[in-house]
Amino acid sequence: MDMAVQQQPTHEEWLASMVRTTSAASVVFHDPELRLLLLHATYEDAWQFPGGTVEHGQDPWEAAVREVEEEIAYQLTSPPALLGVDWCRPPDLAPYTQFLFRGPSITPDNLTVALSHEHDAWGLRTVEEWEPLVGPQQTARLALVREALRTGGTLYLQDGGLVLS
Repeated sequence: MDMAVQQQPTHEEWLASMVRTTSAASVVFHDPELRLLLLHATYEDAWQFPGGTVEHGQDPWEAAVREVEEEIAYQLTSPPALLGVDWCRPPDLAPYTQFLFRGPSITPDNLTVALSHEHDAWGLRTVEEWEPLVGPQQTARLALVREALRTGGTLYLQDGGLVLS
């Protein structure tokens, strides 16, 4: 019986076949009533948590600390606490993983926001107050984030929603 021997790929071929994704890291700032801090982007009409892309050589927490300092001039000093991970598959971008970290509990009295050129406004609002500004899909994601903050749980999301199976 003639059996063809399947040749194993080289290490370089195997690496080239791997899926490439990017990562983002954000920090969820909130007040004692679980109102959430979001920033309005200047490069698109979107409200988002402070954070951004993980750069080459950074881990997600390092990226979150850097981005928060760049975007709102706030220096995080607490150790990282993972709130959740969201596997995002937007139609116009490659898939990416967003790491969400628990931010400090803040109040307007103890937070001074100095916005970067990437943002033109910020707000500290309830999920319900955010709804007219962010739409139903992001409102649902914000509600999940608020619940994880309330319960101390950790989220695993896909495209902003719970993974049910």
